Amino acid sequence: MIPAQVVTAGQQALDKLIGPVDGVRVALLSTPDGFEIASLRTNSELQLNRLSAMAGSLMAMARAVGREINHAGCKRLTFETDSGVVVFQSVSSEFPCILCMVLDTNAILGRVLWAAAEVGAEMNKP
Repeated sequence: MIPAQVVTAGQQALDKLIGPVDGVRVALLSTPDGFEIASLRTNSELQLNRLSAMAGSLMAMARAVGREINHAGCKRLTFETDSGVVVFQSVSSEFPCILCMVLDTNAILGRVLWAAAEVGAEMNKP
């Protein structure tokens, strides 16, 4: 069960901090076990339930690889495709979650990563 205040805070953070960023097709906050908390969609028909389900598994895999190479504490997984970039980032808060963003080719990655960090800070506010 996802507390209502977490859903509200997550949606507000996505709308305020990710919404104005160019090139973000989807921003999704999900639980580590794969359930959607909040989402923001711009010009995309991606199935968010599938993306949410994959987010936890991909972050767990990234952490396992990090441990194997003695780089513990994986915070972010980023991969590039011909169509853009996908970012999965852990959000440590009272209610831990994963932020997933699907970007198109005109997104400025540095700007997106800054906004992602701001979402994490926003989710940590009391």
